[in-house]
Amino acid sequence: MSTTTYPSPSLSSTDEVTCKTSLNPPLPTSLPTGFDTKLAYLLGLCCEAASVQYTANVINTPIIQNDPKLNDPKNWGIKSVGSKPWDPDFSSIVALGYKANPIHQNLTVYETDQNGNYVEIPAGFIVRLESTDGKHSMIAVAFHGTHNSYELNTVDNNVTPATFGGQSLNLGSVHGGFYAQYTNGTNGSAGDLQNRADGSLAKQIYDYFTKNGDPALPVKVTGHSLGGALATVCAMDIAYNLKSKFKSVSMYSLASPRVADAWAISLGTAATFVSNYQQYVPDTYRIVNTLDTVPTLPPAAALLYGCAHVLGDTDAENLGIVNASPLDQNVLSFTDANLQNNAGVSPPSPQECQGTHSLPAVYLPLLERLASLLMTARLSPPGLGR
Repeated sequence: MSTTTYPSPSLSSTDEVTCKTSLNPPLPTSLPTGFDTKLAYLLGLCCEAASVQYTANVINTPIIQNDPKLNDPKNWGIKSVGSKPWDPDFSSIVALGYKANPIHQNLTVYETDQNGNYVEIPAGFIVRLESTDGKHSMIAVAFHGTHNSYELNTVDNNVTPATFGGQSLNLGSVHGGFYAQYTNGTNGSAGDLQNRADGSLAKQIYDYFTKNGDPALPVKVTGHSLGGALATVCAMDIAYNLKSKFKSVSMYSLASPRVADAWAISLGTAATFVSNYQQYVPDTYRIVNTLDTVPTLPPAAALLYGCAHVLGDTDAENLGIVNASPLDQNVLSFTDANLQNNAGVSPPSPQECQGTHSLPAVYLPLLERLASLLMTARLSPPGLGR
């Protein structure tokens, strides 16, 4: 089976990164109906906090250039992990008029280090955000994107389809690497959404909402890149399995790859997941830079399998993998070549800032500009928060 490569904005740990100022590429001329620009920016900041949570606590082994054994754990493997609690920095979120409730949970996963041993590392967080006006409080769930070779090779490139929820639930077919990253537990132990493995993201999500869920609060799930795929799986899990623990659930993904995934001989199972997802999490938005290759992965069709986004996937619709839906309009597309942070500029930009997939240099500046221009006539509809 062929593999696909997911470029990452951060494959090595660094201190705080400052990207070159955006060249202000054109903004979208319109927004999807119901798209909340302030919320989108807030969730983008949550994605960045999750990414920094990783880089502040995990040191990766630098890549061995021109080494043909790119899958070797010594290439971009985890070198060391700092001591817990790995608390994220919520200062940028606080600046938007929110405070983080002390009762938050750091989400973790088990991945292999440079010696092939399993280690526990940060994957993101769940936090109750209290708005200063008392009207827009929420529970936010955020996941970081690809940061090391385990995630690149074992998670992103594992396109073998998996059954969402296990055989008894069977809510459709999804990308096996993303589903395993969500359901596998301590030291890679296997699980699903009925038998949640200890140490798995699935178990951590279930335990948090069982103990700290609030039927009066909405849940907002988000992630960038791999994190966007995990956010999709997580939002469906919360919406289907934890119905009494929240007021509503929304999902905003940034640069997410395709999540629905099925064998070519049973493509209907990918459509089944998309249909179920749209039923349970209709308040979903995909944010995509049209020059970014990651949202085009895995390809909609290959020799053995077919894949689709949970909404707004014209390629998958044209191939008959999924059907057109009114939710297809819930995609915010923009175009940013990020020329000011290309690898060839002098002085060179940090790797996290380079390329069209960059969270701090491409996606966050776009969301910040949209939020700041909320009330201008350039955007219609304005996407005011609910």
